[in-house]
Amino acid sequence: MEIEVLYEDKETLVINKPVGLVVNRADSVAAPTVQDWIEERQGEKFFQYTDKLFRQRSGFCHRLDKETSGCLVIAKNPDALRYYLKLFKERKLTKEYVALVHGRVEPSEGTVILPMKRSLFDREKWQVHYEGKKAVTSWKVLKRFRYENSEHWKNALTYLRLNLKTGRTHQIRVHLSFLGWPIFADEKYLNKELAERDREFLSHHFLHAERIIFKSFSGKELEMVAPLPTDCEVLLKGMVSD
Repeated sequence: MEIEVLYEDKETLVINKPVGLVVNRADSVAAPTVQDWIEERQGEKFFQYTDKLFRQRSGFCHRLDKETSGCLVIAKNPDALRYYLKLFKERKLTKEYVALVHGRVEPSEGTVILPMKRSLFDREKWQVHYEGKKAVTSWKVLKRFRYENSEHWKNALTYLRLNLKTGRTHQIRVHLSFLGWPIFADEKYLNKELAERDREFLSHHFLHAERIIFKSFSGKELEMVAPLPTDCEVLLKGMVSD
């Protein structure tokens, strides 16, 4: 399993998670996971810790969906894990994503504050709901494209940078879909027919955790940037600017 390491010190590991890899093991997951990779990589160092939380999480401080690539922070000991979990809970870091979405996004910058909860109709999905937990997502338009296969969204695609103020499950995907800007090739939150057409050009949804900025457990200011997957770069280069 080849995984790019973006940063490493005695307590901290930041990787560029590839598309298609599940982070945590589960009964429903037969393929190797990032959790398998980190335990094998750490070897005996990992198994010397008996801390229950650390062993359950294998040091993962947050998660990314299977098809989402990019920056993933992993703690290498229990003390570092608790430090980073607190950092995430108190929102004392910056998480930036890039995404290609259907539609012409206007205005060019904005913030959406909409509560979310698990879908009432599909337990694998989430939805905007007044009974949900607060979720905040900011966006900025990077580029607009023409996309003739998207008549339902004004024949347009928009490339966005997104800043997560909260970290709800599927938050970006749910918020953008609710606003009428579903993510390119997203099989969960995009029209099924259009998702199938999108996947003729890209085999996974276009969402990438590009940048994370935080203070490490050792006190070092870190800014990690994960390169965009090659197939996403190729898709963008083939697009016609609007």
